[in-house]
Amino acid sequence: MTAVAAQMQNSWEKKRKEKETKYLLSAKAELDKCISGRLEEFSRAIADLNTAYERFVFEYAQTDDNIRKLWLQLQHEQNKLLMLSEKKHKTMLDNDREREKGQIRGMAVAKKAVEDFGSLIYSLEEL
Repeated sequence: MTAVAAQMQNSWEKKRKEKETKYLLSAKAELDKCISGRLEEFSRAIADLNTAYERFVFEYAQTDDNIRKLWLQLQHEQNKLLMLSEKKHKTMLDNDREREKGQIRGMAVAKKAVEDFGSLIYSLEEL
């Protein structure tokens, strides 16, 4: 009887080990399947993030180029404005000099006229 009991216990042990092995293999397969699915999701998420980051970097570079272009245009316009203001200032100085010369000539003519008129009056008085 002990032999039969030992044989039955060995049989139960064998069946239990087979069930445990089958359960472990099934759990491992299920776990591998779950991990594989998560790895695919993770890979897609990483690819999406990389695509978004590349798009961001590209758009950022474009925006930075546009800003640089605007700064260069602004600098060009400021240089034009500076040249125009310098030209206008030089023209104003030249005009001031010409006006001053004209005023001096006019004052000289007026002085000469007053002197001539004074000479005329003096000569008329002597008569």
